[in-house]
Amino acid sequence: MNRFLLFGLAFCAASCSSCDGGGEAELVEIRFASDRTAFENEANSVFSFEVRLDAASTEAVEVSYDVNGLTAEAGEDFVASSGTLRFEPGETALPINVAVTIDDFLEPDEQFEVTLSNPVNGYLKDQVQVAIGTIRNDDSTIPLASGGYDAPTSYPGMSLVWADEFDGPEIDPANWTYDLGASGWGNQELQNYTNDDANSYIDQGNLIIRAEKVAGDQYTSARLKSIDLQEFQYGRIDVRAVLPIGQGIWPAAWMLGANFSEIGWPDCGEIDIVELIGSDPGRAHGTAHWGADPSQHTYLGGSTAVPFPGTLNDEYHVYSIEWEQDAIRWYLDNEEYFSISPANMNGQPYPFNNPFFFILNVAVGGVWPGYPDESTLFPVFMAVDYVRVYQ
Repeated sequence: MNRFLLFGLAFCAASCSSCDGGGEAELVEIRFASDRTAFENEANSVFSFEVRLDAASTEAVEVSYDVNGLTAEAGEDFVASSGTLRFEPGETALPINVAVTIDDFLEPDEQFEVTLSNPVNGYLKDQVQVAIGTIRNDDSTIPLASGGYDAPTSYPGMSLVWADEFDGPEIDPANWTYDLGASGWGNQELQNYTNDDANSYIDQGNLIIRAEKVAGDQYTSARLKSIDLQEFQYGRIDVRAVLPIGQGIWPAAWMLGANFSEIGWPDCGEIDIVELIGSDPGRAHGTAHWGADPSQHTYLGGSTAVPFPGTLNDEYHVYSIEWEQDAIRWYLDNEEYFSISPANMNGQPYPFNNPFFFILNVAVGGVWPGYPDESTLFPVFMAVDYVRVYQ
């Protein structure tokens, strides 16, 4: 038999071997079935991520995995891990199980990631494939900060004339009522203000104002006001609070002239004891607004910041004004940072020698401070320890 015939027989034998399963197996694709989202409760103490092959393989298939935090913290919110999945011949699905820490604290929704890499006898469409675990929070107990500045309980020459320490079981109707509805006052905000217990309540001696994302670009929050209930003219005012942060989040403790219902804004005057722009989480703003009518609206403000990388969400701070005839001074933790007087009115009337009432709220979105994005975690809350007035 000549060598050409021998070569042809060998080629046919190799081809037949491939046809009846003796050849090299094709690589299979390795992929996650889906991301995983669930509430943080006992029923969901383990997040299971299914990893699939797109077909059964005749050989064992392996892939490495790692579990790491994004906004969720390893060891606090979930258990980080790494390892190797091994699919025996014929297996097409295996789980990666991630233990989630269950607690009773109200927190923003948090995320971790599970990554696949280094496939053997298989392939990934991307060099590293990722699945996201989203831990949704449905708790009500807030992990309130325990530290921070606390104001004195007295000031020379002044007496405490009113305070709400938020120590009762419910919000005191003798002190607070509500603005309701989608009220952005022309600022194109997104929140719908409610008087529901989910958006404002007393917890651990604090007034909690909670802003929640309910669907799409729909949000709920609360705006409490003391109009016709508690109104003051002059004095030292202290507000001790932990403020929420995040892109598009806008908490505030402020005041409007008690004649607001009769003459409107800005003629009544506005005193912003503190505002925070959530994308600049370490800076407190104090501002005054005035003007004979909206077309003549004028404002002037100042700001101060805690040392970086601290934020006004890390612990309590006390936001204050000292308000007397023809002068207002703003303070953060008893350090003055801004003031106004009639000399700053630019020819407009000075409205700040009249009685004013309080407003406490958390706004979401608006021309100022901008809108939430994928980095904004909900729910967010403002915790107010007390509001005190000395005269």
